[in-house]
Amino acid sequence: MHLWLLVVLLCVSLHAAAQEILGDQNSETVDAVAADKVDAASPEIPRVFTFVRLDAPVIDGDLSDGFWFNLHEIPIEYEVFPVRLRDAGVPTRVRIALTETHLYAAFDAPDPDISNLRSAVRERDGLKEDDYVSLVLDPAGQGLRKYEFRVNPHGSQSDVLQDTISDRYLYDWDAEWEAAAQIDETGFRVEMAIPRSALGILPGDQAQQLELLVMLKRHYPRQVERTLASAVQLVLTEEPPKSSEAKDSGRRLTITPHYVFDRDEDRDIGGRFEQVEEQPRHAAGAYFNYRLSADRSFLMTVKPNYAEVESDIARDSINNPFDPYEPEKREMFVDTREYFRTLNEVVYTRNIVQPDVGLAHLWRSPTATSGLLAAFDQQTQLYMPDNLGSDVVTLVDNSQSAAFNYERQSDKRSLGVLTTLRTADDYHNAVLSLNGTGNLGVDDKVRGQFMVSDTRYPQRFAEDLCDTAGCTEQDPDAECELGDCDITPYVRRADYDDPLRGYNLQLRYNHDGPDSLYWARYYDVSPDFRADLGFLRRVDYRALNLAYGRKWYFQAREEDESQSRIRAYLIGGHMRSHSDNQPLETTVGVWGEFRGSYQTIARLGWQHRKRAVNRLDQSDLSAGDNAPRFDEHYWQWFFQTAPYVPWTLHLDGRWGAMADPDNLVLGQMREIKPKLHYTTGPLDLMADLTLRHFDTDGDRLYKEQFFSLTALYHTPSGLTHRLLWLNDLTERDIDRWRGDELARETSRTLEYTQIFSPHPAWQLMWGLRLVKDYESDINQKDLTAREIYFKVQREFTLLD
Repeated sequence: MHLWLLVVLLCVSLHAAAQEILGDQNSETVDAVAADKVDAASPEIPRVFTFVRLDAPVIDGDLSDGFWFNLHEIPIEYEVFPVRLRDAGVPTRVRIALTETHLYAAFDAPDPDISNLRSAVRERDGLKEDDYVSLVLDPAGQGLRKYEFRVNPHGSQSDVLQDTISDRYLYDWDAEWEAAAQIDETGFRVEMAIPRSALGILPGDQAQQLELLVMLKRHYPRQVERTLASAVQLVLTEEPPKSSEAKDSGRRLTITPHYVFDRDEDRDIGGRFEQVEEQPRHAAGAYFNYRLSADRSFLMTVKPNYAEVESDIARDSINNPFDPYEPEKREMFVDTREYFRTLNEVVYTRNIVQPDVGLAHLWRSPTATSGLLAAFDQQTQLYMPDNLGSDVVTLVDNSQSAAFNYERQSDKRSLGVLTTLRTADDYHNAVLSLNGTGNLGVDDKVRGQFMVSDTRYPQRFAEDLCDTAGCTEQDPDAECELGDCDITPYVRRADYDDPLRGYNLQLRYNHDGPDSLYWARYYDVSPDFRADLGFLRRVDYRALNLAYGRKWYFQAREEDESQSRIRAYLIGGHMRSHSDNQPLETTVGVWGEFRGSYQTIARLGWQHRKRAVNRLDQSDLSAGDNAPRFDEHYWQWFFQTAPYVPWTLHLDGRWGAMADPDNLVLGQMREIKPKLHYTTGPLDLMADLTLRHFDTDGDRLYKEQFFSLTALYHTPSGLTHRLLWLNDLTERDIDRWRGDELARETSRTLEYTQIFSPHPAWQLMWGLRLVKDYESDINQKDLTAREIYFKVQREFTLLD
């Protein structure tokens, strides 16, 4: 087996897109596999021969089950992070078996000092910093889409879609699978049962290649965070034994009805509480998942509910003109997202706000996927993009949305076509996209996407974007100064006089090897391109982004189990307005990173950006003199360490000269973001603080302070208690502030929720939320929102 395929499978990088194209680095900026400089021979991937069995184990974490006897034992032999392909240093043994319906895996993970184990009862997908074992499968063998199933020593689960095509790790991808774990003084053991249908491994399909590439991993966080792994080629040696029972048709229907009582009331200070208009007090719906065969499903949702309160969605700074991303939580839309992922997020289902009905048809084989999605919504929501910011259109208009995607993988490359359509009265937006991915070698990938769109907006879309009613009736040629203008650039972008047609081109090349990293990214988006079903917040620009860096490895402390790493890289980029070819931003950044002892990640960077942040005349979309560029230069850092088993400390921040888009001034930004995480057994505590001061001419222009405290407690009976406390403060110097804003605003939120699953098919949730606000213009504080909620849902399985 070639080294190329082994290293692709052993890739443990975490991909997170930065918020801005040329801007600040994200705290989870692309990280990569490290490698040893020793010229080691390419390890051969062993072939493990097996047959399809008729029996099945009890999934309880006890490996004494007779099912596991006489199975080939596979050792995890290599460290792959931080050093690539060196000896693992700690034993881990795995057994794998196949039945007609499931893939089973048993992990035996001894530990020389069990007191150093990092684990607790977690919510789903909350295992990133824990000890865990995992199984990674690449059904197509192309290295483009891999499915990872993780289990920590307490039996908590996480499933991840490693999608090279969209350049993302998708933690919101969820499969239905079973796992259990046990801990004793020698280590821990894990059993997994993964349905073959979740992997696209079709039972009884003789045309399918009867070999499966599997990677076995163990995440081992001690003094240095390490990932251990081995790969095997699982080979079926004979046809499945003929069962005396009737052959499974593959069909399965699950129906999950729900009922929600939500007394959600709000008011202005001093006013009367009334039910929130968009939130009915009583609501009922259902989710239907009909698996037609092992590779094909039909889904339908009727009046879906978000299923949990969203007070803890990240609060964003008033200094950021782009709207924040919000995660999807509704079950059908979560299940369909992997079928519509591309380099740009063209299908962002949070834009489907209050659907009466949603429908999806999904099909998958080892080398191809196809998805069809449709929704009938009581609202119309979309992001109106500009090249300096974005805004949201939200109207109580019935709308229809549809998307289709087909993607083919072959010879370690992919090619896909995607189309979307949104319609409402006097409105439509249609997008056609072609996208592709190619692997040029072990560490090199190219990705590209080209889209065209056709859009027609009615006048009411522009009116919804006005700062005050009637702005569309104003003289379009009159000057309209920032802070004293009802028109915004987003009103101009919602041009209702003419149809809008445009294109979007994005090309990326990435190299991330053992000793170096570099990339090149090119963007070309025309002024009239729109993708209203997606999450695309910027248009009317051309940009080029380049980076180059080096990596070094060394033994920082004698007692460290592996080497630490230093990485340094230079980032540069330039962006211009597409419509008038005026410069918008030029960026140069120098970054250094240490990753190693005490599980420390320390990243420090210096950024120099000459950047336009807003326009003087809000009615004029031109840049140049209308969008002056500010000379920003500041330090930015991310710090994380976990020297003791239950504690993890984060400290991020920015410090230096930055521009404020609301006031078009350059000032001194001082931002620190400490976060403390404590976890042990069933208890999980998180305290998070953001302090942000912005000064101009020696005086403070504004101050932001966000504090959150979250406590989770999981009882053995399956009851989860969740307590959330938020305390937000914003202060402004209104004598120097452009426009009408309050001098001081505070908001305090208390939320308590209980989630209980008495049986895997049942889920109950109840809780309350209280919000108290203060507004300086009336110098009053009072309760402004109160909510009591209850939800029950029950899953019924038919035709199984």
